[in-house]
Amino acid sequence: MKCLNEQKSVRRVISDLHDEPWIDEFVAIDGWSSDYTVQELKQFSKVKVFLHRYEDWYHDQEIIQANILLSYAKEGEIIFLLDFDERLNDELKQYLKQINETGKLPNDADIVHIPRRTIEVLRHEDSPFAILGENGFPIESSVIGSFPDYQPRLIKKSFKMHWVQSPHRQLYGYTQNYNIPIETGCHILHYEKDDKRDRDWIERRWLRPEATRKALGLGHDIHEPGVKPEYADSAEPEFWRDR
Repeated sequence: MKCLNEQKSVRRVISDLHDEPWIDEFVAIDGWSSDYTVQELKQFSKVKVFLHRYEDWYHDQEIIQANILLSYAKEGEIIFLLDFDERLNDELKQYLKQINETGKLPNDADIVHIPRRTIEVLRHEDSPFAILGENGFPIESSVIGSFPDYQPRLIKKSFKMHWVQSPHRQLYGYTQNYNIPIETGCHILHYEKDDKRDRDWIERRWLRPEATRKALGLGHDIHEPGVKPEYADSAEPEFWRDR
């Protein structure tokens, strides 16, 4: 797990999985959080925290942190990648329990892609803050974005593996992949941020490299980024000139 200033999410995300017997440990790569993220993480016995400074490049730094995280896994070890704005549904938890019992991934794969549902959370009118349920997670409003939105998250570590920017990160160095069928019901649940202003910040920083490429007279990266209309100005060099 990668984290930076996630103190509000730590307890609910870790608590949801901490006592599962099929999890040996959590490895958290913290980018020098300025809040109490690290202190919150250290309350849990299975969590190991390592500090690697997250520089303010956002897009490039995402790749750096992802590769740092991968380096903490041992050769041949099975790992699962999870963000602090996500959780696993019950079907996926059961699936991972079975993986742990067999000790191998299906179809001799070394990477498994998992369907992910992105959820718009319920908010009070004109408020940026999400309404939380009894379990600490935001109450669902509606499903947004594409589905199944397959994510490479279950990995049997190989020294050949590495992430590249494109512009969303992609994993290279695996030999065989496997997509969990949608009909299994196994999903990663991806929540919009509790505070909508955090999401606005992320969306704008995600577009900064696009603005930089324009300023240098370059074309798009490997893929053209999807720009939401409300953040389109962030893809222009002028937006960042005085920032």
